[in-house]
Amino acid sequence: MIFFDEVQHKIQSTAFFSNMGKAALQADNVILFSGWESLLLSDLNFIWLPTSPTQDDPFYTKQTLPKALIEQRIKITRCVMDSVKSIPCTSFQYDAHDFNIAAKNAISYAFRQYLSEKYFSLGDNWENIVNIYYQGYWPIGIYHNKVITF
Repeated sequence: MIFFDEVQHKIQSTAFFSNMGKAALQADNVILFSGWESLLLSDLNFIWLPTSPTQDDPFYTKQTLPKALIEQRIKITRCVMDSVKSIPCTSFQYDAHDFNIAAKNAISYAFRQYLSEKYFSLGDNWENIVNIYYQGYWPIGIYHNKVITF
């Protein structure tokens, strides 16, 4: 439960999506786009990270979740949604495209999977993605073991 409490506390104190478009993120496993246009017009054929709870995890096979983990995943989703609900929709708009719902669903998905990843000791894929969220960026997809980030 200590791990869950630490994650919940960090979520509450993070300014999610606050650094989108800024070129300050330095990491070997990241491809950073500083603008919507460069991202959307990119030639990279990357895989978008899930934005819906029904989408398959791109890293791990589906696990049977125990009740305690299900409850934690529900709580973490509420915590994340409370944290991002006041972010202006304009941050996620480009021309006729509105990524507001996709962004907020994606961050919830990532944190749910992060809890499962740690519970089952599966690896660090979602941990790496969550750490990008903690830095104020939006990890959007994957391309050859690198995280596409805006």
